[in-house]
Amino acid sequence: MVVGLRRVGKTTLMYQLIHHLIENGVNPRNILYFSFDSEVADITDIIKVYEEKVLKNKIRDVRVYLFLDEIQKLHGWENKVKILYDLYPGVKIILSGSASLHIMRGSSESLAGRAKYHYLPPLSFREYLNFKGVKIKDPEIQLRTLKIQMWSFMRRGFLEAIEMEDREIEEYIQDMILTRVIYRDIPQSFKLRDVEIVEILANHILRNSGMIINVGSLASQFRRNRRTITNALSYLEMTYIIKMLRNFRGSYVASSRKNKKGYALHPSLCRTDNEDILIETLIRAETQARYYWREGRREVDFIIEGNTAVEVKNKERIDRRDLESLKSFSKKFGLENGYLVYLGDEEYEADKIKIVPAPLFILKRPYESP
Repeated sequence: MVVGLRRVGKTTLMYQLIHHLIENGVNPRNILYFSFDSEVADITDIIKVYEEKVLKNKIRDVRVYLFLDEIQKLHGWENKVKILYDLYPGVKIILSGSASLHIMRGSSESLAGRAKYHYLPPLSFREYLNFKGVKIKDPEIQLRTLKIQMWSFMRRGFLEAIEMEDREIEEYIQDMILTRVIYRDIPQSFKLRDVEIVEILANHILRNSGMIINVGSLASQFRRNRRTITNALSYLEMTYIIKMLRNFRGSYVASSRKNKKGYALHPSLCRTDNEDILIETLIRAETQARYYWREGRREVDFIIEGNTAVEVKNKERIDRRDLESLKSFSKKFGLENGYLVYLGDEEYEADKIKIVPAPLFILKRPYESP
């Protein structure tokens, strides 16, 4: 099962898999692609028409590949796919969806042990450079070029947007992603009536990516009850518009459920030109961080599993004060790897903290195990 935000390429990936099968000798008639984004039909009816009009046979008697796109739009899809899987063990079923927890919760109940998941994120910076044809042989020497490309990339996290002008990109993000998710996907998937609050919260977080989420304050500000706010936030996270980070408390199990931070999934979704917000959101997206740390006046932007802490500074020169939060975290928890990501040109170490220019940090990914 392939899951991810709209326009990240889930359907294209399915087409590529279909092309690969045909290239390797699979009869095209033995491959069925159906998109529930275009039309919602019952799986039984789809199979019946496919057998009669295309396959001219029963799917139990031949090797068949079924590609079912945007499966979450089919009501009760979990049990229907389970029945299909159990009745026809020789059939390969490939699913895609744009509502993560909604899909995984249903499939974990009905398809336990039967389903494997692949999360398809927006473009990474490295992928963007490849599509742009920018060859990077020595990142340190090409740092100036990388910085220019990095700022351009922040608005172009989707393949279709790579060659667009800034105004086109704004319209593309709004029309092809945000509007469709908020006004089509969420109401259809979650039977939601108060769509307005979802749009309000989406705009609020996308303008202030990295903000502390206080449900009570948001409920008071937008005149909704706490449950409505909590549900709306969960819908935005399930459909990959935002990503919620928990406050690290010494272990990933013990992380606080309160005082979460809300980020745009990718900086190209941000509705702001604030460079502090954009660069922080970019590093969150590239690291796939799920935690931050805050205690008193000290805060570290991202805690990555494996005991790695990352602080992001939108500045070209670092002073000792910029290291204080990382040092506090290290003293409290015993830091294995600490990184301060900034916009300067030098890579060096201070007080056992590695200071790394943002493009080098993104491309080298030093926090990952070799």
